[in-house]
Amino acid sequence: MADELELDVEEPKKSKLVLIIAIAGVVLLLGGGAAWFFLGADDGDSAKESEKVDLSKLPIHYLTLVPEFVVNFGPGSRVRYLQVDIQVATRDEDALKTIATYNPVIRNDILVLLSGLSFEELSKEAGKLTLQKKILNTINKVVVSAGQTAPAAKAKAKDAGNEEAEDDVIKGPIENIYFTSFIMQ
Repeated sequence: MADELELDVEEPKKSKLVLIIAIAGVVLLLGGGAAWFFLGADDGDSAKESEKVDLSKLPIHYLTLVPEFVVNFGPGSRVRYLQVDIQVATRDEDALKTIATYNPVIRNDILVLLSGLSFEELSKEAGKLTLQKKILNTINKVVVSAGQTAPAAKAKAKDAGNEEAEDDVIKGPIENIYFTSFIMQ
């Protein structure tokens, strides 16, 4: 009988151990489920938010448009041609890929723009700054129309029609362009 009493005493200890393990398992499952619900289960908004990266915090990248741009000035000008090296500055790597893809379109639009200028316009600093804005707008128009992010720029480009005001800068992923060489001969 002493053996029976000892067995009866040991069985509640084992059942308490099993009960404690079962409760711990349920708590872990509930904790995991709650963590999944609060952290992992969403309607996709946080995924979209994580895709939107603050571009101003990213490093700036420069792309040189090669070869340089060479255009002739019209007859009667003191100089015969213009040679310009242009670098594009952006923080958006996708914009660089778009520029590489649409390089022929961008080069064509810039050459058309350059060939319509005169020596008198470009001999002054204001003329060079105006040209810089026009080239920036030209590149941003191509990049934005190719599907880059900048819905406001798309709307602005549509509203502006064929000609935009010289002072307006189309907002897009391209921050600025730089003349690294500007030769008039």
